[in-house]
Amino acid sequence: MKVADLFKKRIAFMTGKGGVGKTTVSAALALAARDMGKNVLLVEVDESPTLRYIFNREIPVYKEITVAERLTVLTLDPDKALEEYVILQIKVAMAARMILNNRIFQYFMQAAPGWRELVTVGKIWYEFQQTTGRGRDKRPRYDMIVVDSPATGHGVSFLKVPSVFLNILKIGWMQGQAGDLQKMLTDGDTTVLNVVTLPEEMPVNEAAAMREMAQKHLGMTLGVTFVNGVHEALFDAADDSGLQKLKDDAEAMERLASIFPDRAEALFSAESDRRLRAGLSRHYLDQANERIGPPLVSLSHQHMGRVDFDGVKIMAAAIKKAADGGM
Repeated sequence: MKVADLFKKRIAFMTGKGGVGKTTVSAALALAARDMGKNVLLVEVDESPTLRYIFNREIPVYKEITVAERLTVLTLDPDKALEEYVILQIKVAMAARMILNNRIFQYFMQAAPGWRELVTVGKIWYEFQQTTGRGRDKRPRYDMIVVDSPATGHGVSFLKVPSVFLNILKIGWMQGQAGDLQKMLTDGDTTVLNVVTLPEEMPVNEAAAMREMAQKHLGMTLGVTFVNGVHEALFDAADDSGLQKLKDDAEAMERLASIFPDRAEALFSAESDRRLRAGLSRHYLDQANERIGPPLVSLSHQHMGRVDFDGVKIMAAAIKKAADGGM
């Protein structure tokens, strides 16, 4: 698979260890697809402040919000997804709410494992099925759905639930619906699972383990590994040579210290730190290539703290460049 093939899929699930920037990379992928002319839905499974910060606006739970041209955000909530599902099945909202408010039903749902994950995946399937237009003009409402899945571990459980229900429910309409969800997840022409990691030892190891686990237990098509927060080298070989000559020139260093008495030492210290970080990034990028292999997209470190919309646009441009470059 190449990076460009990612944009031929209808659904892109994103997973990764907590703290790797999974939500930010999900937003960047959605923006890249939007910039390619696609109508995109970005789904957030677990509510977080990240998307509110990126798009500089409130993101209400369980309400589709257009945050940019051809880009819609939806934050999911399992309780609201269950309510919508029951209403769709019963057809009468009042009767559906009577069922939902029934104590026995509520007790059963509290005791039943996996229903939150099942109705959440079901909502994604529902959005996947939505169309617009009629007759020859009928087409999917969303060309691409990017799903910011739960962090690694819970993410595997989240994606495995439909197959578990499929094995338990041997007959009945729920068995058929679980089958529809499983078919969506495992259809390689439609759906792909991408992993987000950092250029660090533990995240790279966990990304490799996640991919192996997905291959073994989920039956999903594996896509791109996004290595986020990569520190790029500040200087090329010629610049490095010139910088070393400057450091070796005692007279030049003395003049520099006299011009910038409070900054010269800090500048060289910062350069040394950046050089070290860039070297570590290169090392763990090599490790990711060796352990995981292509396709792999390197996303540069932006700055300390949260990444805003401008930073996400830079990341989206890097993803598009990787796709255009045939990686």
